[in-house]
Amino acid sequence: MFFQQIKVDERTRSNTRYAAAIWLGVTQILLAAVIFYRLYALGQVDEEIRDFQAVLAISIFGYLALQLFLGGVMPIPTWRGVVLTYLILSGSIVSGCLAFYGWPQLEDWANTWLPALLGPAIIVAAYTLVAKLGQRRIERQIEDMSD
Repeated sequence: MFFQQIKVDERTRSNTRYAAAIWLGVTQILLAAVIFYRLYALGQVDEEIRDFQAVLAISIFGYLALQLFLGGVMPIPTWRGVVLTYLILSGSIVSGCLAFYGWPQLEDWANTWLPALLGPAIIVAAYTLVAKLGQRRIERQIEDMSD
């Protein structure tokens, strides 16, 4: 009586999910901007905003993992793609850190070199694993529907 009923079909659901994904991306970018503003403009120490950083990381990585596994819509890298992505990520982190902080002491490898080289490896490996599992899940669903 007061509201019109909306007939929900695949197109409506798809548009709603697309709009929600865009808005999630906008909020993640805004949260990252707030983190950078508080760190570099206001000069707050990293420990004071650790909770914001954790929420942003959980949101971004959780969304990507769900899209990879449940949707099967994100690209699955080949072995060359994995190696190239790792080299680009680790190379940019290492060169950025070298440009900002200079050459680190060899004794501090666990605090300098290890995170810069191991972090991208973990991210690329996790992405590839979840993408392959998602592809396998989608292929099984298609096979089950054809039987």
